[in-house]
Amino acid sequence: MATNNVTGWQALRRQPWLLALVGWLPPVLTLLLIAIFALGTPQSLPIGVVDLDHTAEARALQRHLDASPALDVRHPYASPSEGAVALQRGEVLALLIIPNDFGRDLRLSLSPEAVAFYNSQYLLAGKFIASAVTQSSMTFAAETGVALRLGQGYALPEAVAAAAPVRPQITALYNAGMSYALFLVTTITPALWQIMIVVATLLTLYWRLENAPLPDGYLARSHALWQLLMPISLLLWLQGLITLGLFHYFLGWTPEGSVGWLIVGMALMVLAIQSMAMLILAVVANKVRALSLCAAYLAPAFAFMGITFPRGDMNMLARLWGNLMPSTHYIELQVAVADHGAPLATLLPPLLTLLLFLIPLPFAIRALPKQLTVDPTEQVST
Repeated sequence: MATNNVTGWQALRRQPWLLALVGWLPPVLTLLLIAIFALGTPQSLPIGVVDLDHTAEARALQRHLDASPALDVRHPYASPSEGAVALQRGEVLALLIIPNDFGRDLRLSLSPEAVAFYNSQYLLAGKFIASAVTQSSMTFAAETGVALRLGQGYALPEAVAAAAPVRPQITALYNAGMSYALFLVTTITPALWQIMIVVATLLTLYWRLENAPLPDGYLARSHALWQLLMPISLLLWLQGLITLGLFHYFLGWTPEGSVGWLIVGMALMVLAIQSMAMLILAVVANKVRALSLCAAYLAPAFAFMGITFPRGDMNMLARLWGNLMPSTHYIELQVAVADHGAPLATLLPPLLTLLLFLIPLPFAIRALPKQLTVDPTEQVST
């Protein structure tokens, strides 16, 4: 193959896997995530019950819990120890213990307590179960209080006011429907897309370095890499725009601010990840090692970007690692635009941080090996 005019379009024609990565694979994976979370909220999460009272009041509490679409309370256990073992094995995600004399204390207005334990290792499921159990139990307590006061001679309005003088309503500020599809899909997808970008970039560079040497001069080498990566970068950026369209069409995702800033942020994210991929390849100069390092570098993206766990509560290593990944700063931009409709002053820090990832690019261009030797053991049959 001639060393001149080797372009990314040629790489796409000759590498089916690369064509899949920059073509149909990311949108298909986005649609798969949307289908997985199509219900929007979790349904029928298994709850174990230890009923030590066996009264009508205890059964009424269980019916209220089971009426919640999020909970499945049909998992009875004879003793707390048996229920605890089931919770530890993962057979249930939470355990409700109804104590002795629950019904008697309730009839005497002594405010009995039913204790619920949930597995906090399943962070999202645990919080959702805790919220559903709290809401159902408050409804049960209010209805029971009304019934007791009616039996004591209260009129209905006075009984309702005495049983539930304050009725709290919890509404998510930026996700009023508490949709897990909006919450998870719109954040998992950038983390997944980041991995697609780095793999596609490395495959393109491998193909060039194994088939045609890079020029020696910096300007000539930069021009050759521009010709090689420009088509790949453009297609990857278009993938990002397609995912935004899929969010809007299937999830009803409508940003509060200007989508233009997200379009700019996606372009910077593609360039930032490609810069880091080129730097890693320049340092290790080996196909398998570079892919392994990129996988280890970007795999914790979803955990460290601060969506499911606040970055302020992370330890120093987790915060540092998160700051070193472009997706962390892009998701900060996405949240600021989509949820907050933030002004430009708020959007500039993540945009400028993405630009900082381009600083190692000149060094990486100079340090890239001129050519890589083809290793038969590393070839994938197509």
